[in-house]
Amino acid sequence: MDVGRLKTASIVDRIDGPSNWTIECDVHVLTLHEAGSFHYLETWLDGRRTSLGDPLPGEMWLAPAGRLFAAAAQGGAARYLRVEIPPELLAVAPYARVIAAHEDAALAALVRALAGSDDAATGPLLAAIAETLEGGVMRLPAAPDIGRRLDNLMSFIEARIETHLSVEEMAAEAGMSINSLIVHFARATGRTPAQYLLNQRLRRARWFLMNRPLTVAEIAFATGFSSHAHLCAAFRNKLGISPGAWRREATREGLL
Repeated sequence: MDVGRLKTASIVDRIDGPSNWTIECDVHVLTLHEAGSFHYLETWLDGRRTSLGDPLPGEMWLAPAGRLFAAAAQGGAARYLRVEIPPELLAVAPYARVIAAHEDAALAALVRALAGSDDAATGPLLAAIAETLEGGVMRLPAAPDIGRRLDNLMSFIEARIETHLSVEEMAAEAGMSINSLIVHFARATGRTPAQYLLNQRLRRARWFLMNRPLTVAEIAFATGFSSHAHLCAAFRNKLGISPGAWRREATREGLL
């Protein structure tokens, strides 16, 4: 559907097993994940890992025009909104930190309004994306060797998300000092390694709440939290709500 100079589509997709796909076109493609059980989604841009883990409703990915965006998932169903943006309407700096597994309720609301044929959402949407990109511009990209180490570390973290994992262990895995790791990791992802680990644990916990009939205590131990109370505290601090209340709210909103 065309809305002004943008194109939108609501798509339902299901894959029955491991699958890979790429996006490489002459327009920017913004994807908003709305619902579904896609499991262990990985995304890459120009050969660099940009996200991995279990996608959640409200998360967004941007595939910039003229660049190679690649993704892989282990299977499941998904409903998502896709917006195509002509590059002359949105500048993406070469060193901009990519939008990947990005949560922004206001931005997501604009995407939904646009998908509902609200042309008035076009300007605010483009401005919001530009502001998000501007906030993540890096002065220089990571050197290739550093980039590979960070890519591998993200995979290492995901594979051990249910275990205790210290910053010292992450630094050792990356072959860097703690200070060097914190600087390079934050520059690439916008988070320190500890912040990234917590975010990934909460993403996995929310995915379990949506897709698995597990108790909150079971989910806590499956995602690296020391106890039911530890997960609840992290949930309230980050999301302002308890895991049980979040599950009930997601059910009411039809996200499960």
